[in-house]
Amino acid sequence: MTMKNYNLNRLNKRVQFGTVKSVENLINGTTKQQFVPLFTVWCGEYTLTVSNTISLTGTTATTNQLIAVRHDDRITTTLEAILDGVTYRVAGVSSDSELNAYDVVTLTKVNGHG
Repeated sequence: MTMKNYNLNRLNKRVQFGTVKSVENLINGTTKQQFVPLFTVWCGEYTLTVSNTISLTGTTATTNQLIAVRHDDRITTTLEAILDGVTYRVAGVSSDSELNAYDVVTLTKVNGHG
């Protein structure tokens, strides 16, 4: 997928990438999952046709959000992301190997129990 024509001005949002770790509550001994930010990058919304969405992600799920970011090897499917206050899992990264390239990152919304 080529992103050479993506306008740099469209990178107008910040997305935090990070991991999730278990944190113990010192008062009652229970544990909960907590997002631990690792890095933040500029991103922009990206849209595909329905057929491109199916070929890229294998699904047409409405919980998916596509964003474009400057190419960054740190972004992998082992991470979660927070965009506009919503937590997502990184479902896929479609990289562009060109110089000064952009990647399309597929984010899948994490429900309150996951």
